[in-house]
Amino acid sequence: MGELLELFNAYRAPIQHLVSFLLAAATWRWGGAPERWLIGVFLATMVVPIYVAQWLGLGAFEIGPYASAIVILDLVAAAMFVGVALNANRNYPLWIAGFQLVAVGAHLVRAMVDSISPLAVAILVIGPSYCQLLLLIGGFVRHTERQRRFGPYREWRLGAQTARWWPS
Repeated sequence: MGELLELFNAYRAPIQHLVSFLLAAATWRWGGAPERWLIGVFLATMVVPIYVAQWLGLGAFEIGPYASAIVILDLVAAAMFVGVALNANRNYPLWIAGFQLVAVGAHLVRAMVDSISPLAVAILVIGPSYCQLLLLIGGFVRHTERQRRFGPYREWRLGAQTARWWPS
């Protein structure tokens, strides 16, 4: 069992990245606009920066002098995910945005508490991305099944319905 866990741990990030790129290709072909936005934000903030950091030779991008870049990327991802979630005619983007807010919360806790476990921070910052990827896959599959079964449907909520809370 230990060897299996070690094997999984050694290849979990490359497998996640490969699945992300394959999902992006499928989403670009068969997905709707919310799915494209979500996978685009996921790739732009969680996958591509890792390879850019490796290409630039920055080493451990998540720790050290460049750790603040991860916080900024997570904040940008949170803002984008929340924006898509509030406007998409889907429910699952709300979960994706919620998981991103967990990662942002972990950054805030790390900034405020000195004696926090590095493992706990790693789980709370990195862990939500795996849940988000699973939700992206499930949302994409559900979208394609719904479209196959019922035909095209509205991708975004109607403008007047989303703007009702805004004071005039």
